[in-house]
Amino acid sequence: MTPVFLDFETYWSKTHSLTRMSPIAYVLHPDTEIQSLAYKVGTGDTEVIFGERSIRKWAEEMDWSDKMAIAHNMSGFDALLCVWRVGIEPKAWGCTMAMARPTFAKTVGCSLKAVAQALGLGKKLNLEATNTKGKRLKEFSAEEKEAMLVYNKQDTDLCAAIFNRLAPCTSNKEMKLIDMTVNMLVYPQFVLDRPLLENTLKKERARKTKMILRVADFISDGEDISGLPVNARIETTTKLLASPMKFASLLRSCDIAVPMKPSPSDPERQIPALAKTDQEYIALQDHPNELVEAAARARLGVKSTILEKRIERFLEVADATTGFMPIALMYYGADTTGRWSASGSFKLNQQNLPRVDPDETKLSDALRKSLRAPEGYKVVVADLSGIELRVNHFLWKVTGSMKLFQENPHTADLYRAFAARLYVKTEEDVTKSERHIGKMSHLGLGFGAGAKTFRIAAKAMGGVDLDDTEAERIVEEWRKLYSSIRKGWRRCHKVLQNIYDMGCETEYNMDESTWIDPWKMCVTTPTGIKTPVGEIHYPELHPEEVEDSRYGGVKTEWSYGEGRHKTRIYAGKITENIVQHLARGILADMALAFRATELGRLYPLAHTVHDELVYVVRDDHAQEVLDGVQKIMKNGVTWWPELVTSSEGDIAQTYGDAH
Repeated sequence: MTPVFLDFETYWSKTHSLTRMSPIAYVLHPDTEIQSLAYKVGTGDTEVIFGERSIRKWAEEMDWSDKMAIAHNMSGFDALLCVWRVGIEPKAWGCTMAMARPTFAKTVGCSLKAVAQALGLGKKLNLEATNTKGKRLKEFSAEEKEAMLVYNKQDTDLCAAIFNRLAPCTSNKEMKLIDMTVNMLVYPQFVLDRPLLENTLKKERARKTKMILRVADFISDGEDISGLPVNARIETTTKLLASPMKFASLLRSCDIAVPMKPSPSDPERQIPALAKTDQEYIALQDHPNELVEAAARARLGVKSTILEKRIERFLEVADATTGFMPIALMYYGADTTGRWSASGSFKLNQQNLPRVDPDETKLSDALRKSLRAPEGYKVVVADLSGIELRVNHFLWKVTGSMKLFQENPHTADLYRAFAARLYVKTEEDVTKSERHIGKMSHLGLGFGAGAKTFRIAAKAMGGVDLDDTEAERIVEEWRKLYSSIRKGWRRCHKVLQNIYDMGCETEYNMDESTWIDPWKMCVTTPTGIKTPVGEIHYPELHPEEVEDSRYGGVKTEWSYGEGRHKTRIYAGKITENIVQHLARGILADMALAFRATELGRLYPLAHTVHDELVYVVRDDHAQEVLDGVQKIMKNGVTWWPELVTSSEGDIAQTYGDAH
């Protein structure tokens, strides 16, 4: 393919810009004028075209069948302009911001300016200096037009230089994943069920008001506010809840322990952890007890619930796209593990749609159910069953777990197996609630959590109340049964010093000390950990001495990254990084394997959520596609043939029928 480097400049003002609007709304807004396009074909000169009509004419005359269209923010903005506004539809998409994310996200950041400077490629110019802010193209003076031309060309030349520098260290596989990510955005396959969302929004607003008024009645302390208008009662309630004592009293009445923390002025004294940055208080804002959730939100003066805000954003997108729902994901958004994440600028958070439990209907079900297939099509979902759990147990060669999966790859139940050990009974006799404890244990303890953290996680994830003694017993039993994983944590702790030492040396040798796992798949390098599917980067890794009375006054902690990107790293987190990185690689390989099939070329990936691949398929092909994807999932991956994988699948009904 021939690379074509692109950079658009559009009308922007104080009130009309990407900082104030989502990219979808901005691109489709009638006030968004495309003013210029700089382009560079291969190694040719960079040219600039002014005016959307002229740009469209150029795009129509270009043969895109063998071209890769590349821009610095192609996966987050430029591709929308290409397809939805000027008709550019290349053979493949490239995005230099996406390519830069694995290396620069934790250091200088991934802006064009930062990456170009870090690579020593040149300086990005200042858009403000063009004096075109708030001006339409017809209002540009000759000098302003020339300034825009120079600015536009420089951005395109920097993009081309970054691509040429990063391409050699970006695999063909990762380039295909970037292309796949852009396609999910610019070619939306879902239609949105507007009536479902609008009806749910009304119910959620009514629920929110009812809950806050219940809070008002509870904490009024005899003060008669019943005669006030609804808005005034809500405002009064919010003010009353500003009192930590009143809020703590409300929690106790609901049999919820008040979260505590050491006092800043006296660490020996505990005070309520009710600041807006306290993690346990943040968790209360999404508590299953509606009264507690409403009180926690009212106390912060939050006017909208999370569900309310998300529905509003979905509807805003549907308004802009006449009913379609693009999938806006950030390639390598989890910049250490490589997993996709929600794209922040779109604020749709489509990676974290609440799961639908057929046994417990919730208002939040509407978010997932609102994504529908067009008439005559079905939604096909294939799921890698418990992939992170399997990877963690196979990575450290947990003999019992491996045997269980090898003997029963599709029905193996590690949750039940641990519950049977914990409660000293056969797996057949394990109750539903005991299996739930087993599930919480595997989900909460696989990456080094202790009893205190496990207690909090069990309550937050599954509503399970454990006392200190029981939490400690579960942790002890889990670590005893899965001692291979515990040894893996210790191995990961040594990894930090290895990486640091290798980074300080000009020469180093690969030996046993550099291998991490017993398969010898993952190995330390001077910049992080190399795996069969890529590299986990720990840039600027360094030790720090911190005060801690438990360790004789000081202890060593490790961090990586720079400035606001600086992140603490430790043994359990490294294990989690490796597991999620490998699981992401497995899912990505399977997505690409299906993409290479005849059906995969006909039906591109519509969405992916951590361990799911989602397709929108014509009715008569739905079962064939599901069978094809599941076959690939069950076959596993060539680079780790010992790993036993399994899948679950589902076919949702066409738009207009039950989902």
